[in-house]
Amino acid sequence: MPAGKQSFMSSIWRPALSAALLMIFLLYIPTPFVVYEPGIVEPVTPMIKVASGDPPGEGKFMLTTVHMSFANFWTVARTAWEDDMLLLRKKDVLGGKTREEYVERLVVVMQNSQSDAVEAAYRFAGVKYAIQPEKLVVTDVSSQAEDGFHAGDVLLSVNSSEIKDADSLAKLLAAGGTGETLVWSVLRQGQAVELKTTLQMIPGEPAASDLPKMLGGVLLTEIRNIVPEDKSKAIQIAAGEIGGPSAGLMFALQMVDYLTAGDLSGGLLVAGTGTITPESTVGPIGGIALKVTAAHRKGAQLFLAPKENVQEAKAQAEKIGSSMRVEAAGSLQEAVEVLAKIEKPPVRS
Repeated sequence: MPAGKQSFMSSIWRPALSAALLMIFLLYIPTPFVVYEPGIVEPVTPMIKVASGDPPGEGKFMLTTVHMSFANFWTVARTAWEDDMLLLRKKDVLGGKTREEYVERLVVVMQNSQSDAVEAAYRFAGVKYAIQPEKLVVTDVSSQAEDGFHAGDVLLSVNSSEIKDADSLAKLLAAGGTGETLVWSVLRQGQAVELKTTLQMIPGEPAASDLPKMLGGVLLTEIRNIVPEDKSKAIQIAAGEIGGPSAGLMFALQMVDYLTAGDLSGGLLVAGTGTITPESTVGPIGGIALKVTAAHRKGAQLFLAPKENVQEAKAQAEKIGSSMRVEAAGSLQEAVEVLAKIEKPPVRS
């Protein structure tokens, strides 16, 4: 090849190769970070069914989410100028777990959050109910725990004794001795698995709250069915793949709307976030600024935030120039009171 032509070809492929290598580095080389961005905002009305409830109102109750992804170097760079991106270390978010284990934990936490929301709504609406333990599920495993349990494992039996609730498991283990080998049957991703761990005894009479110590750092949650005496008030929830506990408040509000007369939403597009306890206390969550941004983009008129997060939520709404009203809700009762006082849109003719 003539020298001139060779020099010409070299001047083309070298920059092209450099550009290709740069793109590979920016887009495909993993980093030790995850990034959070505003996620989906979904009405909870179609997710909740009441056997025979009051019809839904003109407005909507909407849960808010954040979207997490593993950051490449280009994403890391973008966080320097993008205001709606939050960069965190992967180890701080996942806690040494795999992404699959992290997702499994969020799914379990969501299930527990749903039963808490049902119980809170029944208490508010004066619906009598009974609690039926359904299953015990592993939500987390500490780094000091024996190799065995995974987040999402459903406990079926220990030493051939069936288990469904935390109290009965604590009593069963209390009958054993320190160092005793425990043989577990668990359900993992649809498959039965046998595990062996060592019992770690503690002084006194162990209770359900002592189970993590007895199991060497394995955290459990009790999934319960909340069953109303009046079967027409039975509630079913289908939230799909949405995980985590922060939709509790919005679930509970939609349930109250179904269980009581009238339009609780007042015709408004109501977005919000917050955990909820069976006693109706609303708890703080993470990523509130991203959720405010997501709600604003969806056209929400009112955003309900836990008391611990409300100042940050208001600051974010002002920062992005949103006309959306932001109010605090420390309990389900307070959220209902906010909805009762807020100015409603004009009635359509």
